[in-house]
Amino acid sequence: MEDSPTPIAELDQGPSKFEEFLEKNQKKLIILALLVLIGVIAYVFYTGLEKKKANEAGAAFMEATDEDSLNKVITDHSSSPTAGTAAMAIAQFRTTDDDRTAALNHYLDNYPDHAGVPAKLLELALIQMNAGKNGDAENTLNKLISNDKSAYLAPRAKIALADIAASNNELEKAEKIYTEVEASQTHFSQVAAERLLYLKAQEPVLVKKKPVVPAPASDPNLTPTPGEGATPPVSPEPKLELGPAAIPPVSPAPNTAPTPAPLPAPDTEDNPE
Repeated sequence: MEDSPTPIAELDQGPSKFEEFLEKNQKKLIILALLVLIGVIAYVFYTGLEKKKANEAGAAFMEATDEDSLNKVITDHSSSPTAGTAAMAIAQFRTTDDDRTAALNHYLDNYPDHAGVPAKLLELALIQMNAGKNGDAENTLNKLISNDKSAYLAPRAKIALADIAASNNELEKAEKIYTEVEASQTHFSQVAAERLLYLKAQEPVLVKKKPVVPAPASDPNLTPTPGEGATPPVSPEPKLELGPAAIPPVSPAPNTAPTPAPLPAPDTEDNPE
């Protein structure tokens, strides 16, 4: 028996390692599956609830027609992005620059991540420039340029900065910014090119017209010599003389006098023979 050959391979009839793992961790796997299922259900419920809230907030915003109704949207849907949209829209109901500036600052301070922030930063900067507050406008424009979400408006903000520099007589600074925006190949490149033309334009030089010296009065007894400004004599036009042969014969007018009516016959009754 000791000399009998050993089989090349023997089949393992026992449980596999995967089955052993399932048997040892069966309870844990069941709990994990339940947790995953609960998470999926919670996610679906949460997204559905958020979608419902967003729809309700959007409907309320669409029905808002004045500042009071917009404030109600902000109060009732404070956690919705629609609240930021309502705060942004309030500035459009303000009639003075000071009131509009206050509304824009409130919106920018409370909703810094809203999608409308870049456009409203530019609007605020332009209001500040029109009011002569160039220092505040520069701060607002620099904030706009540094915003990662406002790359599409950064060239327009730079043009506004160059406008401020030009108004302060900082022509080299303004020219540098205009040139940079012109070379950016954006929608505002043409605007920057036009600003450069105005910046480099020079004022026209006024040339005084020489006064006209009147000609000296001429002596009527002296005959002016040619070349001294005398008016050459004008030859009189020949007159047309009409002779008898030149006058056409005139036909006599037809006799248009009325023919006299015949006299009445004498009455013979009063004259006896």
